[in-house]
Amino acid sequence: MLGGLLWGLLTSALAIHAAADSPEPHFSAAGLAAIQAFMDDAVAVGRIPSAQAMLAIDDRVVWQGTAGEMAPGVPMREDAIMPLASVGKLFTAVAAMILVERGAIALDDPVSRYLPEFTDVRIAVVDAQDSTRLEAPARPITIYHLLTHTSGLTVSGDEFWAAWDANTDLTTAHLARALAKLPLVAQPGERFEYGPTGAAYEVLAAVIEVASGQTLEAFMFENIFEPLGLQDTFFFVPAERATRWPAQYRMVDGAMVLVQAYADPFPRSTFFHGGGGVASAPRDILRFAQLFLHQGSVDGVRILAPQSVAMMMSDQVGEKSTFSDGLRWGFGASVLPAESGPPLYYGWVGGGYAILWVKPRLKLVAYFAFPLTPPGDHELLREFERLVDAASEAP
Repeated sequence: MLGGLLWGLLTSALAIHAAADSPEPHFSAAGLAAIQAFMDDAVAVGRIPSAQAMLAIDDRVVWQGTAGEMAPGVPMREDAIMPLASVGKLFTAVAAMILVERGAIALDDPVSRYLPEFTDVRIAVVDAQDSTRLEAPARPITIYHLLTHTSGLTVSGDEFWAAWDANTDLTTAHLARALAKLPLVAQPGERFEYGPTGAAYEVLAAVIEVASGQTLEAFMFENIFEPLGLQDTFFFVPAERATRWPAQYRMVDGAMVLVQAYADPFPRSTFFHGGGGVASAPRDILRFAQLFLHQGSVDGVRILAPQSVAMMMSDQVGEKSTFSDGLRWGFGASVLPAESGPPLYYGWVGGGYAILWVKPRLKLVAYFAFPLTPPGDHELLREFERLVDAASEAP
């Protein structure tokens, strides 16, 4: 069984976390000032409306900055609650691994065990005469395929967006079932296909709901948010936290256009985005990130076993990955593997407007977000990464 095999391999791979700790980096005052100036400049030239950022070594915040305004006349807050978009996949992957540890699901379980509609998935096959026919795939889609974006599901194109638009105001399971009706674009396990939203994690969310008997929101609250003391992490920001939700904008023809007013967060829905529905504030994000620095435990509260964290932070797709710079995909986020020991980098980007990463060897946590809805500004996120590296005087 794939799940049991990988679990066994990762048990022996606990040496990943037993490697000697590297000395922590130090940040130069000039380097940190450059990050703040970069944020201020991005606001001043109208590239983003506001921003918040945080750097930490282990659980210690070494720098936190803001720029711009929540709304005209309301300065940006360090504790602003921001949408994380696809950074939320880390939360969904953690939720899935909790269920794996409990034996409620297995990595090699067919998705059809939880969502019967996936029993009848079909793959589009083009024959020598360029005729397309639908036939059963060579193997079923598994939970492992969902976690690694190798399911073969249609995750882009007109059919996908029609399914998205028709179902994301219903329930989490509705979209999953709609995607099951679309022809696969590849055999399960053969191709890494993220798409614009990483929609395999929406199907994974539906599996979590069926296996747990709870909504994704309720399961995460009970098993992640509450145990970790995440007081500002939500799928839907409650009214008493609304003033910590900045105005949201979109860039249209080079100008920022307001799309959501200050203190007017998303209304409650019965759809919980497994691929990116979580919103959070820096304090909570730092506590969550500790899971990946301390092998699944934070301040004595264990959320995951070390084996699960090691698996999440391991290269699961190899050369199937379409990323540049040597990045691969683990569970929930991208990974930059090392020749031995813990990865050099584990993290992900959300919607072009949020980024979170950890560097386990350095115990570094970095976070940056701004309220600019997709497509956001990926180059701004990359520039932040470059500035963090430049500011870090890693031994």
